[in-house]
Amino acid sequence: MKPMTEKDEKRELEFVMMCLAIVCGCGVLTEMLRTILSVVDWMEGTMDAWMLVTRGVNLAVALVCGVTVIVIMREVKHRRVFTHKNANLVTVIGCVTVFGGIAQNVINNLVYENITKAYSDIMFMIIGVFILFIACLFKIGIRMKEEQDLTV
Repeated sequence: MKPMTEKDEKRELEFVMMCLAIVCGCGVLTEMLRTILSVVDWMEGTMDAWMLVTRGVNLAVALVCGVTVIVIMREVKHRRVFTHKNANLVTVIGCVTVFGGIAQNVINNLVYENITKAYSDIMFMIIGVFILFIACLFKIGIRMKEEQDLTV
């Protein structure tokens, strides 16, 4: 197996960043479209206002996560990957995702007596906790890198 050159590493990084940008952009656009369609349904009377609020929560989570990922991508582009700033930004993504899931579930459980009418999306909370776990690993890696830099 031949070692990667610096040019290959740069191409790989650019490819990964482009894929991440596409995924984040598609997620935000999807949530925007879902919210617009929900507004139309609400205006026609086929959806109640609380379901519209939960769609708004989804959109807010997607927007905050999308903007945060863009900031991380800018840092990575300048070769600042394992920094405290990026670790904190990953933590923000995890917290926003968890709080978005909590907000949706609180709205659904307080508003609807018949829980079958509401959808309870616990996946937001599970994914958010997983992202927070990754952020903790990221911080541990930064600390190990700093210790290694001091010993050399």
